[in-house]
Amino acid sequence: MEKEDKDVNKSFDTDKHQKKMEQAKATQNTAHPHHGHRERMRNRFIKSGLNSFEQHEMLELLLFYALPRVNTNPIAHELINQFHSLSGVLDADMQDLKQIKGISENAAVFLKLIPQISQQYQIDRLNEHQTLDTEKKIQEFIQAKFCCCTEERVILLCLGEYLQLIDCSEISIGTVNGVTFDVHRIVECAIRNHSKKIILAHNHPHTEAIFSDADLFTTENLKNVLEGVQIQLLDHVLIGKQGDFSSMRKLMDWG
Repeated sequence: MEKEDKDVNKSFDTDKHQKKMEQAKATQNTAHPHHGHRERMRNRFIKSGLNSFEQHEMLELLLFYALPRVNTNPIAHELINQFHSLSGVLDADMQDLKQIKGISENAAVFLKLIPQISQQYQIDRLNEHQTLDTEKKIQEFIQAKFCCCTEERVILLCLGEYLQLIDCSEISIGTVNGVTFDVHRIVECAIRNHSKKIILAHNHPHTEAIFSDADLFTTENLKNVLEGVQIQLLDHVLIGKQGDFSSMRKLMDWG
């Protein structure tokens, strides 16, 4: 009988302890201002996408997956304060990102992956072996190529007889406001790809798509050199900081 009483008392104490633990947990969850915050953010995204999100909230949501046990809200705010915008954060140097309190190397790598994955996604959708036979197709393809660039670059599109894309090569990388056009490399690349028709493109990552006098002079010289080896320069395209588009063929009325 005494053993049965002890078992009853033990069971009663266990139930009582469990109830206290559940009450304490419920009280803690109710009192904590951020309880369920991540789940609410994810559900909000699932329901309506990013349309209703502020830029710091987008970063906060992204960082959930790089910093699983950290409150990412103040980190996201600090990133925006330091780099001024979502694009500024994603374009920032990795070492600069790591200077922000709470940003580990893992988180910095994760943030730098975003724009490059986005670029590859756009290029993959466009299909690099498509036919670039309209200005719209050319513009979309080149905008995708330059979408993550923070310095000036020159690329060369080598086309086949029916304007199908054979190859896209990076000719040179410059600074934030300047790049050189390597005429020898452009000619060599076109010949190597057996291309008789090419399109040259470069970007102005921090200014509008306006050709400089040097651009015009260099392109005319390049056009003459290419004609000497039976290669046609169809266009020289310039992409500006907002994705604006200029065509030298139109500007110079190449016909």
